[in-house]
Amino acid sequence: MKQIKSAYELSQSQVATPPCVVKLFWQLTHSHRQRFQTVLDLGAGDGRFATGGNFAKYVGIEIDRRRLSGAKLPKHGQVLTGCAFEHSEGSYDACVGNPPYVRHHDIEAPWKSKIVDRIKADLEVTLNKKCNLYLYFVCLGLLKTKDNGLLSFVVPFEWVSRPSAEPVRALIRRHGWGVNVYRFRTSIFPSVLTTASITVVDKSITTGRWSFFDIDEDQKVTPRRGIVDHPAGPLKYGLRGQLWAMRGMSPGSQRLFCLTEGERIHHGLRPQDVIPCVTTLREVPHGVTQLTQPVFRRHFVRAGARCWLVKCHSKRCSKVVRTYLDSIQPAEHDNYTCNSREPWYRYAVHPIPRLLVSSGFTGTGPKVLLNCLGAHAVGAVTGIHGDRRFASRQLHKHLVGLALNKLVVPHAKSLKKIEVRQLNTVLNDYVHEATQNAGHGSR
Repeated sequence: MKQIKSAYELSQSQVATPPCVVKLFWQLTHSHRQRFQTVLDLGAGDGRFATGGNFAKYVGIEIDRRRLSGAKLPKHGQVLTGCAFEHSEGSYDACVGNPPYVRHHDIEAPWKSKIVDRIKADLEVTLNKKCNLYLYFVCLGLLKTKDNGLLSFVVPFEWVSRPSAEPVRALIRRHGWGVNVYRFRTSIFPSVLTTASITVVDKSITTGRWSFFDIDEDQKVTPRRGIVDHPAGPLKYGLRGQLWAMRGMSPGSQRLFCLTEGERIHHGLRPQDVIPCVTTLREVPHGVTQLTQPVFRRHFVRAGARCWLVKCHSKRCSKVVRTYLDSIQPAEHDNYTCNSREPWYRYAVHPIPRLLVSSGFTGTGPKVLLNCLGAHAVGAVTGIHGDRRFASRQLHKHLVGLALNKLVVPHAKSLKKIEVRQLNTVLNDYVHEATQNAGHGSR
């Protein structure tokens, strides 16, 4: 069974910052202030941010005692053990470090609610409870620093655009604080698939200026246009219209609910016990435009992809499916999704999408397939739904012809991701243009 050692799952957050990044971190931080009297490091780990900076006193807080073994601290530095949100001291000149990056699924609900309420009371910020843990730490850092203090964190670059971080960005804009965001163009955490940044929020500035920079593989810092490379800025987040995007189903565990052909046979599940599904389009060649039966057999079934969704979403399961579910140990389905429903295996089924879109892409835009087979979208594969008056083939042609790479925030290295609500904006624009053209054509 997964062991929760604190209010959040520690194994998700134990990523040490490379020494070369710590050195650059302090160089960039001190370009805003030459020296600090007091510095607070939230999520201190082994205290590596205690070296390289110019300050009179360093206080780090680390919840996992094991991380402190071998820590080398200067005479003017100390690391306290415990939860950073229980630290009573405040009015620090700077709050620094690399806060834990943990999905909301791995944060205990009672603790989450308590901290969200506290942040709302102290900062007048209502955090989305589905946001990542690092945003809680950003808010805590803003609370713990002086009115003219500085916050300098290593955080995902996505915070500058994701809707879940909008309450934090709105707070910063409301105060007019200055923000410098230094985006790493190369991965600094090999085990973490996200684009990192060094973000500095200067509370002594009231002009409200946001500045963006790139850091290349040689740690050279250069200014960049803004969040994305397009002058219009990032693709906006839109609401559902006549056509809309929907994230793939989340059955609870793809390993348990989305089987390969070999696993289906091994567990004795018959073809009528499973449903065709698509969990990734990564191995589908770019020239393929339709998900047909032959394409599904070749690029999913024979390729060993997780392409069979176990049919257990209805009240009645077949005896074969029931036997398979009974063979699964409780520890294997001990996760947020399965624990939030009764029984644990009865997932909510989504409508079959007309088109399948890969949310991640490395070229000019994502892969898009016409869903001729009628497969379900699962996980990171997005489904396109909506008004049948808009022909699927024409919509497909439109989507594959778009260059979206400069309109979305880089996710990791060359990988980019388009969010569901960003796809809604694309679809809304398509509907508007198609409606306008139809109106002109009828005159």
